[in-house]
Amino acid sequence: MKNKRNRLQVAVSGITFCFLGFGVTHLSQAAIPSGEYDAVILAARDGQTANALEKLQAWHREYPQNQKILYDLVVVYAWAGDFNSALAYADELSVTGTPAYVLKSLGQSARSAERWTQAEKIYRLVLRTSPDDMEARTGLVHALLEQKQPDAALQYVQSFLPAFSSAYKRSDAAMVTLLGFVYTRREEALYAANAYQDAVRLDPQSREAYRGYVFALNGAGMPYLAARTADKRKDWFSKEEQRQLAHSVAGHTVNFGEAQLLVDTKQPRFQTTDAAIAETANVLHHYDPQPATQFDRMVALRDRQLMKQVVQLYQELLAAGIVMPSYAKAAAADAYLYLEQPEQARDLYIAAISEAGRGDVANIDTWRNGLAYAYSEGEQHDEAQDMADGVMKVTPTLANRGIPSVEAPNGDYPTATVTPALMRLYADRLNAAEKHLAELRGIAPFNGQVRLAWASLQSSREHPRAALEEFTLMQMDDDKSLGAQVGRGESLLALNEFAQAKIISRPLTADYPEDKGVQNLARKLDIHDRPFLRVSTTIGKGGQLAGAESIFDAQLYSAPLTNTLGEEYRVFTHLSRSTGSIDRRLPTETSVPRTRIGVGLDYRVRDLEIEGEVNQATQNADKSGIALQFVKYFSDHWRMRMAADSNVNDLSAAAYNANVTGRRVLAGVTWQQNESRSIDAEISNTKYSDGNNRDVFGIAWTERWISGPIFKLDSMVSLATSRNSARNTVYFNPISDREATVALLGEWRTWRRYRRWMVQQVQVYTGRYSQEGYNTGTTSGLQYGHLWSFDDEFSIGYGLGVSMHPYDGVREKRHYGYLNLNWAIK
Repeated sequence: MKNKRNRLQVAVSGITFCFLGFGVTHLSQAAIPSGEYDAVILAARDGQTANALEKLQAWHREYPQNQKILYDLVVVYAWAGDFNSALAYADELSVTGTPAYVLKSLGQSARSAERWTQAEKIYRLVLRTSPDDMEARTGLVHALLEQKQPDAALQYVQSFLPAFSSAYKRSDAAMVTLLGFVYTRREEALYAANAYQDAVRLDPQSREAYRGYVFALNGAGMPYLAARTADKRKDWFSKEEQRQLAHSVAGHTVNFGEAQLLVDTKQPRFQTTDAAIAETANVLHHYDPQPATQFDRMVALRDRQLMKQVVQLYQELLAAGIVMPSYAKAAAADAYLYLEQPEQARDLYIAAISEAGRGDVANIDTWRNGLAYAYSEGEQHDEAQDMADGVMKVTPTLANRGIPSVEAPNGDYPTATVTPALMRLYADRLNAAEKHLAELRGIAPFNGQVRLAWASLQSSREHPRAALEEFTLMQMDDDKSLGAQVGRGESLLALNEFAQAKIISRPLTADYPEDKGVQNLARKLDIHDRPFLRVSTTIGKGGQLAGAESIFDAQLYSAPLTNTLGEEYRVFTHLSRSTGSIDRRLPTETSVPRTRIGVGLDYRVRDLEIEGEVNQATQNADKSGIALQFVKYFSDHWRMRMAADSNVNDLSAAAYNANVTGRRVLAGVTWQQNESRSIDAEISNTKYSDGNNRDVFGIAWTERWISGPIFKLDSMVSLATSRNSARNTVYFNPISDREATVALLGEWRTWRRYRRWMVQQVQVYTGRYSQEGYNTGTTSGLQYGHLWSFDDEFSIGYGLGVSMHPYDGVREKRHYGYLNLNWAIK
């Protein structure tokens, strides 16, 4: 439309000039009063072309030899926009002797009818007799350009000008202006701006040259200079053109803001983006709101992480029925994903990709990666993995930089190769993620994205020390890496280095409050700083002669004693209540409860956790005591635990009913390869107050066989043996026994929404139990439960179970239910 509007402007000015030469010469040959003829022509000039054409057509039929009537008829046809009718006389009039104004009108009609070859022929005819006719030169240049002959057009214009612009004269201004137009059509904006600037220098009052200079500057990527230049002659630019320039300024500021985000850090990185947001607001305020500016504003708000405003603007445009381009839809998708609405993000990414045009090619892979994350966060993990794998396959390692045979490393390739591993990591397919990342580490061991993903994998595989080491090395190599800083803070928190984690978190929260990783670290520290309640309850009936049938255990921890003892300390209260029947096989069933209340101190530092309490039993076998627990971590793979309790509260009811108490010490060691494989061994000694000594040893091997986003399957094989020194006690007390058990533990994640989820858990086991003096018997059990978790602040698990176990040769059946709760109290 812009080119056509320029053509029409040239046509109107040329034809108007021609009409100034209209007269009554030769009309004396016809019986047409000169006053009537002039009136017809003046009416046509005023836009009343229909009546004028009717008159001129009638006169032409009556006086076919009168060329003046034919000339004016052709011109008025052009004025009326009936170009084909005008061109019907082109062959007849395209001869030497036809006035220039008639030929130029025919040339303009040919241009308007897009008959470019005919237009070229007509203009060349004019130039034979009028070689300096600027209108004809201009028309010829237009015709050449429209025939895809830009080189011919340029050579033609340059043939009239000196080789160097310093030699231009005032009389060259029109041709220099035309030179600028040719460069514009050749999409050589800098050359066009230079030519127009020369034309303005030669003729400062040339409106056409000045406007061309402004628009060429804008096209050359200098909208700021273009806008300032236009402001000096605002009356030469329409309101819409001023809006377009202001919009261009705002759009370029958005682009510069995105470039700044890649190199600057902390809050100053948003300075240009903030300016872009202000500029788009200014354009929308001072001019009629246009969708293009609103689209740019969406992008700027997205870059500024003002995602709620992005969504609000998107919904307003959607409600108004405005068709949005792919890049605007992608910005809205980014916002929805940030706001944890992955389904909306998914649909918008798909729309952006499917509707992408040629100008969006550079962004499509970014949108596809966004789609992979939307699939992942929407629990469509297979689709996420397929999308990430597809992007990796089509992303080249090298990218052409616009020069044939000159290639450089593709900056998008690391993201494309790492994302498939991350999709597997988020889907709990950790073995596959590790295999993929191990290959990448072999190829690019120092790549920042590969290292970040590897460190995150170590965290997921319960290797916090390895993760911390990698994050720390990364931060040393690149102190601007936000991912390394956040990962280091989370690893320190996992290793009980609370103060160090806070030292990292506080400045990050101040400098990057909008970052999801920074927010997540701050949230975890906030949870850590709260009081904490832990409840574990089992209510059972029958089949548990070796210990308590039902146990209620609750511990309430204070917030860290930061201002007194230090970040590492908490005080806690402990309530433990156990109940059980003396012997359900007796005719009269007697239930014996025992309650123990304690207070204590919890201490946690790197690689060490200690908890100690003093307690008092208030029912049955009343006794005061102390309890100590000690856990020492030697590495990510090895840890040791020791515990001592002088007032055990989980002995059988028969023992407490006989006023028998117990003291226990235990030691255990765990080897853990990762979250999927571990071996645990434990030995303990319980000294009963009646003189009995019970020694217990057990070992268990746990293996995860299936791991995925929905289902997990673990097995556990355990062996245990015990020996007692006393005989004929009032409680179940075998001389010795041995037990082997094989268990399967299945977990089905039924629902998850980010940090909120619910899983169903099933445990089934079977085994053999051998008690000295009795036949070997079979053990078995089945347990089903649910586990809910809400934002890492509150979790609750509950379920029912049944088990079978022989005691003194009699197979006992037990039914039970359980309820476990963890609550970070705000």
